[in-house]
Amino acid sequence: MTITAIPATDLHHAYVAAINSNDTDRIIALMDEDIVFQVPGEPELIGNDAVREWAAGFFAGFEEHWDKTERALEQSGDVAVSRYTYTARYRSRKDGSETGEIGKGTSIYRRAPSGEWLLMIDSWSTHEVPEGGR
Repeated sequence: MTITAIPATDLHHAYVAAINSNDTDRIIALMDEDIVFQVPGEPELIGNDAVREWAAGFFAGFEEHWDKTERALEQSGDVAVSRYTYTARYRSRKDGSETGEIGKGTSIYRRAPSGEWLLMIDSWSTHEVPEGGR
């Protein structure tokens, strides 16, 4: 998947759609090979292979859906920074139980020489876990 034609203002929506697809390959296609993933409560993940392994394991256990609202987007040349808030819902593939969380995050994108925008860093944290959540 290439996102060459997507302007910086649409990066957030493309990334949310990929996350909600629960398709590891679709998500990885939007990432720089040296992606940095800062997942709450876990060690930092660096590189496509590390993120692919983590995401595949997560999707094997859960179906997820994120509602993300972009609160700010700043672009300067070939770098774009997005600040967002989110509500996430996770359904266990084993027993169908649901959990969730509410949080905030920052994504940093870089435009490659090819013109394709790629996610360089996604860092998020929870600030509330709904009753029955994680």
